Amino acid sequence: RHEKAYQLICEELFRKDPDGMMMAFADMMKKQIVMPAHLMDDNVHTSRGSGAALFEDFEKVAMQTETYTTKDYIDIIDYLLKRWKVESIKCTSESGQQAQDYLCKLPKRLMRLVERAEKRNSQKVRPKEAVKFSWVYDREIFI
Repeated sequence: RHEKAYQLICEELFRKDPDGMMMAFADMMKKQIVMPAHLMDDNVHTSRGSGAALFEDFEKVAMQTETYTTKDYIDIIDYLLKRWKVESIKCTSESGQQAQDYLCKLPKRLMRLVERAEKRNSQKVRPKEAVKFSWVYDREIFI
């Protein structure tokens, strides 16, 4: 439900203040969206195994299993740009127009970065890394 609320609120903001909303949206995307789950902590994860924060290992598993990838993130951005018709919004300020240009190019730019990273990673041989999560009874998961 909160996703729908955000979509409707942003639609209204684009209608009432297209330049302001465009600049705010671009600013948010430049700063990147940090998932609240990055604060996950079970009070044992960092003290064993990789020593990484819980969310770092959780993110690795999600990416490795393709449960949620950067491509999914790009798809969401693309969906919102189309839903809000960002490309066709009339911005009157130079700052608004620059923000609009940035946003409209963002999915393709991010996809190029993903493709480069995938190419780099495909050339590397990495040993499997074991991580444990307390909520799956500390079973090792190899990533």
